[in-house]
Formats: sequence, C-alpha cells, structure tokens
Amino acid sequence: MPDLRVFLEAVPDPRSRRGRWYSLASILLVCAAAAVSGARTIDELAEWGARADTRLLATLGVRRHLLRWRHAPSRSAIGRLLERLDTDALDVAVGAWLAHRHTAATTAAPGGRRMIAVDGKALRGSARLDQPRRHLLSAVTHSRPVTLAQAEVGSKTNEVRHFRPLLAPLDLDGQVVTFDALHTVKANATWLVEVKRAHYIAVIKPNQRTAWAQLDCLDWNAVAVQHSTSNTGHGRRESRSIKTLAIADNLGGIAFPHAKLALRVHRRRKAAGARQTRETVYAVTSLDTHQARPAEFASYLRGHWIVEAQHHIRDRTFAEDASTVHTGNAPRAMATFRNLAIGALKTLGATNIAKTTRAIRDQPERALPILGIVPKPDLNGT
Repeated sequence: MPDLRVFLEAVPDPRSRRGRWYSLASILLVCAAAAVSGARTIDELAEWGARADTRLLATLGVRRHLLRWRHAPSRSAIGRLLERLDTDALDVAVGAWLAHRHTAATTAAPGGRRMIAVDGKALRGSARLDQPRRHLLSAVTHSRPVTLAQAEVGSKTNEVRHFRPLLAPLDLDGQVVTFDALHTVKANATWLVEVKRAHYIAVIKPNQRTAWAQLDCLDWNAVAVQHSTSNTGHGRRESRSIKTLAIADNLGGIAFPHAKLALRVHRRRKAAGARQTRETVYAVTSLDTHQARPAEFASYLRGHWIVEAQHHIRDRTFAEDASTVHTGNAPRAMATFRNLAIGALKTLGATNIAKTTRAIRDQPERALPILGIVPKPDLNGT
C-alpha cells in the first residue's frame, strides 16, 4: 500500500522558511488522518492532533519543540496553512495516491475498461456577500467513488472549459468517460477519442433540442427491449429498460463525433402513495456493440450517478454544505481531504462511511494504516 507521505512531499510549502514549527507534510498528514477519522471542520482537524499521543504524532513527522508546550499543530496554524496552500498541487498528490489505491484494490469493468464520471459540485457554505460559492469539478471512478482529479471552476457555467484540463493529466487509454448533458460538447468527444484514446458515453437532455430531437426520431419501436431491471428500496419501486441502436454513417442525422451507438433508457418510478412517473434518457457512445452488451451499457449509465452518492456522503457524513470555511484556498483543501477519506475507506471495502469513521474516531492510531503509514514501535520495541 503506497505511503501518502511520499505523495504529499511534492506539494510546495507556501510558508516563509523562518518560524516553521512543523513540516508541511506533517501538517497535511494530520489533516488526512483526522479526515479518515470523520473530522468535518478545521477545529476538528486540530482536535484529532490534540488527542493523538506523542509517538503517533512523531510517526506523522510532528516533533515536539523543547520550548513549546503544544505538541500538535494548532487550529490557527492549520487554518492559515490551508488558506495559502497550493490546492492544485494538493489535488494532484491526493489524486495520484488514490489512483494507486484504486488500481490495487479493484478490478476493471468488462473488457478491461475503467469507468470515470465527470461532474461538478458547489460548496454552498463558502459563499459570502462579496464572493460567490466555490464550485468544483471532479473525475470519479464508477466502481468505487475514488476522486482521481479535481479542479475549482468558479461557477457551474465554467465547467465545460475545464473539462479537458481536468482530464488531461490522467491516463485514459481504453477507458470510458461518462458525463451529463452539460459536457456533451463535440470538441470534448473528439478530444477524448482522438487525443486521449478513450471512449465516452454522453447523456443528451431535452434542453439540447436538436440532438434530443434527432435521437427521439430514430425508429425505436422497431427495436425490442434488450435489457431490463427492477428494484425496490427507499419506499419506492423502480424499473429500467434499455434499447441500443447503431448509428449508421448514412443517417447523418446524429452529427456527434465518433458516435457508434444511440442508447435509450426508460425509467418508471412508483413511490408509496404517489403516482407513477416515467422518464426517457438518451445517450450516445463511441463504444460499439461488440465492445459492450446492453446490460453493461445500462450499468455504465447508472454507474455515472455514483458521483452523486459521493456528494451525498460529503454532505451528510462530513457536513460539507454546512461548512462555513470560506477564506483563501481552505474550502477546496477541506473538500480534497474529504475526497481522500472517502476514497481511502471505499478502497478498503467500507460500505458505511459514517459508521466506519465513528469506529476510527476514538482510536487515532487506526488512521495510520489507512494512509499507508506504518506506526513506529514504542520504546519497548513492541
């Protein structure tokens, strides 16, 4: 298991050389260990350090100064650092570490393909009268929600122009990128296939009137349902069916680069005491019929929304929407540590992040192996 410390050492230190009580890596490791223990605020990051004993902190690189009574970074020290931190570099370091963890812990989708969803999320509590809320764009794996890359985009409307810079550093050869209608842009699809040698599944929504009309006018009645599923949960019953239709070159009606198949998913939902609702979702993909079966396409489309499950964990377990951190780069840094915690715990097989973090919270030493750090033996060598 890779040691997180090795990756964090690549993050540049924004502080002056004079007056440094702690190394940058040691403070970031305290933040990471606190995050996997369920810390939700900067205060809770510092509180984790206060609960940790001297030997545990020494393993993280924290050294107690002879003239200083405090043996762990204070709340103000952590807060000031996160405000000034190069969060682009922090996201690259954490994303690289999580990618190693994900590769070692999971198997690829059928055909050897890894599925990656691209989606954005607003940090609601970061808004102030003189500044809008921060907005982040992330690339998250399907099988387990592991964030491979993250970028701050300013606002939701800026997501499209950050799509390629977000994915550019990633090795996407042979992998499949899924994205919603906001990113269904011809230039993005062309770049994925021709430059990154990846495949895509692009969702088309009714507000994209031309593309939606072209897909809706295809002869879907001539195609039988190729796969269907149904399930009951959360007080409702849901069924889904999928049809696929080859996009012939002579049609010319669906002018989307490298598109091989059109996909049509029909959903029916019935909640207790409510009327049944129906929804039709269209998508286009560069994958062909010999590269994936209809059941796999249905799984890929449903798997795209795993990123929403990660957003739910960040909001419910880590109270991200309730966070009032808003100064400098601290909001994004806190989001990165939440991504780190969720990804690290998911790759270890955790199914309930809230329950897992509660189990770790009162035993600070349990956080170290999760970060790939081997605890140092005590004075007796045990």
